[in-house]
Amino acid sequence: MARTPLHEPITAFLRQEVNRSNPGDLLPTIAELTAMFNVGGVQTIRNAYAPLIDEGLVERLDAPRRWAVVDRGQGPAPEEDFQARLNEVEEMLSRAAEIVRSLRRAC
Repeated sequence: MARTPLHEPITAFLRQEVNRSNPGDLLPTIAELTAMFNVGGVQTIRNAYAPLIDEGLVERLDAPRRWAVVDRGQGPAPEEDFQARLNEVEEMLSRAAEIVRSLRRAC
């Protein structure tokens, strides 16, 4: 049976914190998280933050060594972006269907 990596529950906790936080809010330090989750490794905490950094939800601050929530308000809202892409796909499918119909008529 596969063991869950130590950082995964911490990542899940941090993801909830990000969703509850405002842009620029500081997230827990390494010391705070090691105490909360009873883990001893700095790397475990860094591994927990890594997916959130990769997803653009969190940024690492150099001084002090902290992590902060990124401003998610940049660019279109996810629903708007999704709707625009959905409209593009529907338009392409409509054009593709028209091409298929014209090819069938030609055969």
